[in-house]
Formats: sequence, C-alpha cells, structure tokens
Amino acid sequence: MQLSWYTASRGRFARLVLVTASAASLGSLSACGGGDDAVALTHSLVKVQSITQQGNCEDVMIKITPVAINPGAPKLSASKEFVTPVKLTKGADNVSCTGTATTIPMAPGKWKMTANLPSENATCDRDIAAGATNDVDFKDGDTKCPQDAPKADAAPAADAAAPAAPAAPADGAAASKP
Repeated sequence: MQLSWYTASRGRFARLVLVTASAASLGSLSACGGGDDAVALTHSLVKVQSITQQGNCEDVMIKITPVAINPGAPKLSASKEFVTPVKLTKGADNVSCTGTATTIPMAPGKWKMTANLPSENATCDRDIAAGATNDVDFKDGDTKCPQDAPKADAAPAADAAAPAAPAAPADGAAASKP
C-alpha cells in the first residue's frame, strides 16, 4: 500500500510543479510587451559609392557609434556601438562600385558613422529621429557625407532669384505716359 500512496503523491507534486511553471512562463511572456508601442524602431539606410580596387569591389564596414542617445528609446533599439557591412557590386562601367545596407534598429539621438573607404576614412554625424529619413551617403574621396555639407550656395541663390528693380526713367515725360 505504501508504494501506491508514494507514486500517487509524486504524481500530484509533478502536476503542481508543471502548473506552476506554466503559469510563470505565461506571466513572463505577457510582461514582455516590447515597451512603448507608439515609438517605432528606427533604421538608417547607408549608401556607399566607391571605385574598384584592382578590378574588384571590396565590401565596406560602417562603424556606427552613439554620441548622445535621447531618453525614452525603444527597448529593442541599439544604444551601443555596432558595425554594419555594406556589400558593394560592380557597376556597368566596371569601375564604380555601389551598395546599400540597412542598419539594425537604432535609438533616436546623435550618431557618428565612419566608413573605411579605399581612399580614406569618411565620417558623418547624423541626428537619427523616429519617423524621419535617416539615409546616410558615403562617396569615396569625400571625408564627410553630403548631408553634413554646408548649404553655402543657398544664400547667393536667394539673391539671384530676386527680381531686379526697374530703372527709373531719365526724364519725367516717359513716366507720365499711359
């Protein structure tokens, strides 16, 4: 008799442990909601233009380092340094190489991106914002990305677009004609 009582209590204990473990796992899964659903994960599209090296296109590694992370970043976004590989393919002219890659999710804030291009290193400081276009372009031979270039020709273009004032007539008779 004692043998059957021992096996019956062992079965009850096993069921109790199984039910407790199941409840704990369901509770932990429901608590893992992924954070604030209103904040979308932010990616950056990295574009690289280069030239062939001895007839081949070498892949480029983009090192992405946080400078200042905004508070309230999504839980699944990166907030530490990481590397994004960009696979380059040869263009139709057999000289140019181009490639694009999408980064892992990034926390909103200021990021420094460094590309080790064949001619030299290029750096780009970008403010990554949720819901914004966060594209970054690197071109071999440029040490900065085009997004960092100052808009120097914007002021002269505004002056050139302004219409010239009409010249005053030399004599008053021309101005009185209907």
